[in-house]
Amino acid sequence: MEIIMITFVFIIVLLISSIINILFKMTEKKHWIISLLLSVALAIIIVAILGV
Repeated sequence: MEIIMITFVFIIVLLISSIINILFKMTEKKHWIISLLLSVALAIIIVAILGV
């Protein structure tokens, strides 16, 4: 069940960070990798906080 929640939150956070990247015109590959890593970290932290 937690994996489903982490995946759902990850998709939402990644969507938000992608929109922000496009708005600020940060479309280099390193910006997308940073966004991906931050999305993974935020998804795990948010689910951990909500799960407690």
